[in-house]
Amino acid sequence: MDLTLTREDRDAAGCSPDAAGEAEEARGESFDRAAGARRAARGSVVLIADMAREFGVSERALRLYEDKGLLRPARRGRTRLYGARERRDLAMILKGKRLGFTLAEIADMLSSSGAAAPGADLALPPERIVAQIGFLERQRRDLDAAILALRQTHLRLLESARCAATA
Repeated sequence: MDLTLTREDRDAAGCSPDAAGEAEEARGESFDRAAGARRAARGSVVLIADMAREFGVSERALRLYEDKGLLRPARRGRTRLYGARERRDLAMILKGKRLGFTLAEIADMLSSSGAAAPGADLALPPERIVAQIGFLERQRRDLDAAILALRQTHLRLLESARCAATA
């Protein structure tokens, strides 16, 4: 399968020739990893491989977010084209995930934020923030208890092995 965008495709999408980094890699050509960041700074359109590299996620994750309606990249045939809005939305998705929200909750937050200005935060009412803090604190207590139980089990096993070796 040829992943190369034609000059007309790149021009129509507002891509520079280096936006076809996905095709360059498929052909075994070197790819400048900083190119995605430079394109982002210019606000240009990038392909799925560039977007994945730029945000440190897999292409599969980007497709999942699209399937769930969280991202809506433009399409040129089967090629996904990610612009400034998709970058902003992906940053918000990843922030929501770091904060422990489900994809369904993140979808609600994204729809609530609507066409918010670039740099806008997730649409979170104060009571939702407090509830999430409580949820994460309960998770931390559960994790701390699990870690303690594992450490105690490990110490018992070491002690048993030591006793068996001296007997």
